[in-house]
Amino acid sequence: MSISEKAMELAEEIKQTQEYEDLKSAEAKLKLDPAAQDLINDFQQKQEQLQTAQQSGEAVDQNVVQSLQSLQGQMQENETIKNLMEAQQQFDQVMKQVNETVTQALSSEESE
Repeated sequence: MSISEKAMELAEEIKQTQEYEDLKSAEAKLKLDPAAQDLINDFQQKQEQLQTAQQSGEAVDQNVVQSLQSLQGQMQENETIKNLMEAQQQFDQVMKQVNETVTQALSSEESE
């Protein structure tokens, strides 16, 4: 079996995890919540504005910073976004564990 086939097999196993299913469910709920989508879009736009200004060496606009902080607070209070972030964190833990397992297996091969 090729490495690509093994990777596809691993991907299929990951898709069977509760964490993956929870993430997909949370993403689907976000698509049905226009208010949550608007919050995320507004936050991303303001974040891009700030990053562009910083990369250009411009002074940071405090209004943009305050707006970002306000949007972040609203996002933390939004149930849909909160659930999505929690699901993403749990899925990230699964992927971290997979990566650590592969890394550990590779390291143990080197030390033999």
